Amino acid sequence: MPQILLSKNFSLAEFTLSQTAIRKGIANDVAPDSPQFHNLERLCRAVLQPLREQWGAVHINSGYRCPKLNRAIGGARTSQHTLGLAADIVMPGGATPLEVCGRLIAMQFPFDQLIHEFGAWCHVSVAAEGATPRSQVLTASRDAATGKTVYTPGLHPV
Repeated sequence: MPQILLSKNFSLAEFTLSQTAIRKGIANDVAPDSPQFHNLERLCRAVLQPLREQWGAVHINSGYRCPKLNRAIGGARTSQHTLGLAADIVMPGGATPLEVCGRLIAMQFPFDQLIHEFGAWCHVSVAAEGATPRSQVLTASRDAATGKTVYTPGLHPV
């Protein structure tokens, strides 16, 4: 099967690959010309491709998640990943996730949400087609007492 590109340097396969989906036999597919496919193209062209061109390699930890996969990993019911609007990324060239988030803010990308998650990756999303981006910046961490995820406004070390 030929490689399907979403932008110059990002392929659809990068956004649908999931070890959990493979282990559990979940088909995490995106049909070309689907709304999810077009959302992934916008995410790549508006945010991820320019980030890569200015700062280097960008690795997708988690991209598109079909609803079944999203449930299997315990993702939020309203996760933007299920719509193809979000990706969890790292930059293997040495930038910390906090630094990646800072770069995205400094470059004034049209993001909807930017979340520094657990000090391990950067979640970035774009708004739905026609919607105004919220430009929401958060830091996610675990509450030591309850183990629940806590979201704090702004970027903070975790």
